[in-house]
Amino acid sequence: MFIFLHTYLKIRTAKMFIIRFILFISLYIIRPGSSDFVSVQDQMYANIRADNPCFLRLNGTNQFGCTSSRFGNVGTLHLVLNSTDLNWLLNEGKADPYTVALTPTMFNKKVLGSIESSKVVNGVLLLINMTNHEVMNDLQTNGFSPEDTCPNRYSDTSSCPNVPWNPNGTNILLENWSFPIFIISDQNAIKEITDCFYKYNLPLNNQNDRSLCALELKSHMYAAVDSKTCMRRTQMTYQNIRPIKFCDPLGDKNIYWSLKELKPKISNKSVAIVAARLDATSMFQDLSPGVLSAATSIVTLMATANLVSEMINYNDTRNYTNNIMFILFNGEAYDYIGSSRIVYDMLQGDFPNNIIKFNKDHVGLYVELSQIHYEKEVIFHNPTYASGNIISFMDEFKARLIEDGFKMNSSNVKSIPPASIHSFLKHDPHFPGVVLTGFNEQFKNKFYHSILDNIDNIQYSKMSQTIANISTSLSYSLYTFLTNSSYNGLKQANATYVTKLLDCYVKSINCELFQSLTSPLQLPDSRPNYYISIDSITNPLTSLSRLLFASFGSQKINSILNEEDCINYQTQQGFIPIWLRGKYNACYLTTSNFTDAVSPAFVIPDYDFSTPEYSTWTESVWHETQIRMFLRQSHRLQIIIFIFGILIFLISFIVIHKVYAQAGIYLVNQEANSVTSC
Repeated sequence: MFIFLHTYLKIRTAKMFIIRFILFISLYIIRPGSSDFVSVQDQMYANIRADNPCFLRLNGTNQFGCTSSRFGNVGTLHLVLNSTDLNWLLNEGKADPYTVALTPTMFNKKVLGSIESSKVVNGVLLLINMTNHEVMNDLQTNGFSPEDTCPNRYSDTSSCPNVPWNPNGTNILLENWSFPIFIISDQNAIKEITDCFYKYNLPLNNQNDRSLCALELKSHMYAAVDSKTCMRRTQMTYQNIRPIKFCDPLGDKNIYWSLKELKPKISNKSVAIVAARLDATSMFQDLSPGVLSAATSIVTLMATANLVSEMINYNDTRNYTNNIMFILFNGEAYDYIGSSRIVYDMLQGDFPNNIIKFNKDHVGLYVELSQIHYEKEVIFHNPTYASGNIISFMDEFKARLIEDGFKMNSSNVKSIPPASIHSFLKHDPHFPGVVLTGFNEQFKNKFYHSILDNIDNIQYSKMSQTIANISTSLSYSLYTFLTNSSYNGLKQANATYVTKLLDCYVKSINCELFQSLTSPLQLPDSRPNYYISIDSITNPLTSLSRLLFASFGSQKINSILNEEDCINYQTQQGFIPIWLRGKYNACYLTTSNFTDAVSPAFVIPDYDFSTPEYSTWTESVWHETQIRMFLRQSHRLQIIIFIFGILIFLISFIVIHKVYAQAGIYLVNQEANSVTSC
């Protein structure tokens, strides 16, 4: 028995030796000439940064955006610079499937629609070369917006006007594309891609007879169908040991700050609200600059809040019944998530909590800032019904700005443009509100909800002074509402301070004002991203904006010397203790706080996701994104490699079989000799 077992082990050892020998010879033949070891994968693929994919979002009835197959989409690279390149791809290309690299001028709905219907394209790259001034100037002239021509058309209280608000809208953002789309803005990566195309894929004839440059795009999204379906699938996995998420509700936080604390039993019509949206969106992950879409309005609101807090201190506000509240709504790009949630909480008696119970009846004046432009023009958009407070406010606001050389007009359009006020008008058509914009019948912003809605979309020097003028006039009008008297002081919004605000909300969150509130914490030196993201993540810009509010007119608590004691400090209703770092480095009592900006659709039990009453937007979960470039072998070489591989397999099989058949004889004889010798 021992001899048999020993012989069996010898035979297995011989088989493993033969297999390893063949593998060693194969690897020796194909190994690179360099003495440095490089993996086969690294030799085959060149990785390209894939930080900004188009991803999948869903609502109650559909899915929108992009996704790849589970293991990625592979296609032969084809560069499309003009319609001639596109026509060749659609009519003459034989090396399909293709991955198409588009320039910004070719990235439009017509081209993407042609690509979609052709069925020969597996993926799209958008190459943004900011140094190509000819292309960028063309875009500046013609504009580009991936949004609908009437954004949030199904959530507004008024129908889309005959002349749509967003004339440059293409609706690309609200289409379901069958292939992945990535944006490439790194100039070195663009050069690598274009060089690979020109070196290997030209001339275009007889492409199948040679190796071609190809790309693999990977951005597989887990969600599918609609929000209801993916949320149900997610809930079903909660019973498992390791639950799987397919999608998350869009959400973040709303921010509010009031000149003095809110108390129970607020008088009706005693509070003026100044509001703006805190979010924007685009097709691509982490690329929502939102300069004209959101940032200029936020800066105007912040400058106004700061000036109002300087015009009248907290102790003086106690002499007046009225109050002023500033609100930044989050998620407004997606059917007014933030504002609809605040209105819902008001109706439930939960805003800002179930003790104060602030509601819409307490609002005597609502002023919303939207797309404030650098041109000296302000347009009033108000419902058919205008309360006395609205008329008085408009008269005073107009008079002061006209003195500064502004054009002041009421809108020619009866409809209200996309704005948070729609959430209030749904429940009260006589809600005392007005929307202040920089446009009349159509957006002046040519890049609404586009990646190009950036600093180049405004005239920075003009913007600061324009916002300062508007903030000053708005603050004086709010002072009149608060005190029922005109302001006779000399304080005005400072253009230098406005420029610092613009630096924070347009250029980088690692700015002077935010550093003064957070140092020694190091903030990332990156442009603000205005996308709302999912409900479990708070955008850094949201947190920093709340800190900025807290620096306006807050009361310092001298008895508290560290952050831990500040957090645990017991205060009266309406105030929240907060530790401000940086130049403040102390504990303050503030009226600023967060409320949830998650749609009521995800709070109401058994909500019908097919109804348009509340937003039902979700975002798909994904694992990884990746772009890899490689040489795709010709069909002829692929067949040769396949046949050669089969031959190696057969030869290896025969050799191993022969060794296995005869190894027993030699090993048994050797074993017998070794036993005899013992």
